[in-house]
Amino acid sequence: MSSEHLTTFKHPGKAYRLEYPAHWECLQKDDAQSCGFGPHERDNVGLWISILPFSLNTDRLSTDLRQVFQQALDKSAAANIRPDATLRHQALKADITEPGEAGNFWIIAGGDLVLFASTQVPAAERATWNPRFERVMASLQITRNDELMMRKIGDEVMERLRQAHPEQNYKWEEERIRGRDHIVYLGNVHREILASPQRQGEIIRHFVDGLKISSGVLMGYEPWVEVVGKLLPVPKPLAYVETESLARRTVRTRWLSGVIIVYAIRGELLRFVTDWDLTRWGVDLETLHEQAMDNLTQLPWPQRLEGSREPGGGRLILVATNDSFDASRLLHPDLHGLLSGPLGSPFLAGIPDRDTLVTCSTDPLLQRRIARKVREDYLTSAHPVTPRLFLVTPDGIELAGTSETEDWVN
Repeated sequence: MSSEHLTTFKHPGKAYRLEYPAHWECLQKDDAQSCGFGPHERDNVGLWISILPFSLNTDRLSTDLRQVFQQALDKSAAANIRPDATLRHQALKADITEPGEAGNFWIIAGGDLVLFASTQVPAAERATWNPRFERVMASLQITRNDELMMRKIGDEVMERLRQAHPEQNYKWEEERIRGRDHIVYLGNVHREILASPQRQGEIIRHFVDGLKISSGVLMGYEPWVEVVGKLLPVPKPLAYVETESLARRTVRTRWLSGVIIVYAIRGELLRFVTDWDLTRWGVDLETLHEQAMDNLTQLPWPQRLEGSREPGGGRLILVATNDSFDASRLLHPDLHGLLSGPLGSPFLAGIPDRDTLVTCSTDPLLQRRIARKVREDYLTSAHPVTPRLFLVTPDGIELAGTSETEDWVN
């Protein structure tokens, strides 16, 4: 095969890649759960690779891989199970012993996937086809390193959950964890660890300790009179309610440039208001919004705002309260009155993530520097909001025009 022209197959689900002769045919079945490779003119020669229907941390599978292989072979005629050191991942190989057949079976574990492969080769052509399929298999690379890392994080969360709440009988359900009466979504903890991998243990402990395990937390149980003073508006990217299914029930108001406003209930465990809550309270969205905005005006501001004066004359003020509502303060109805004294009018503001509100005067050099920094923070944050800048005027807030951020955008 080394003298043949090769082409690269990239699995459409980003599961693996391999190289095979360009004149061979490639077939996909069941949404690429099974993929076949072989010469177009032969229907009795080929290689099939299938993704087994489970996800797991394959680093823990080394001692059990033989058992999984034997289960996958089931009643297939196979013999001589052995490690295959020519492959890039943990792999076992077996010989097909059907009369007239000389192919092989493989099981390959890598990333968070296990693959099962088999070849069909006539016994009389063993020397012709087996070396070629072996070279194809040697080129196979499972491309699921990120998914493996996510799975390892999920396994650690699962272990801690089972220790803390054994009565819940936690089990994996695709990419989430299901307990007896609730589902645990891992999107936020994944993002936090990606942003601060050195804090993985701390983040997972905080995440598990912060979960209130009861169906009431998911569906809501608090009466309106109890939460009315705890409601606050929180800016979020629109993608937040388009990903995890539970978040789709979150009540929101559209704002500017792909940003929505959701409504948090402050407490021992912060949660967002859902449409179930509104129905239960008999409250409409307008009333909810007005109450949350009124509560926002009661939030304390730092006694001393961190700021700096730039050499060119511009001013910068960073709001840092450590209460997880810094970005919410951009929505404060009197933000212009509070900060226009030192910054001038109008001024710019950015909320790259939940815990950042940066404001600055409209000095061109300062604008470009802050725009770049906002974008960088947005891309690396565990709780991103928006990379855009906003213009704060006496009449309200609007999206900053392209002239303010053209160097960053381009």
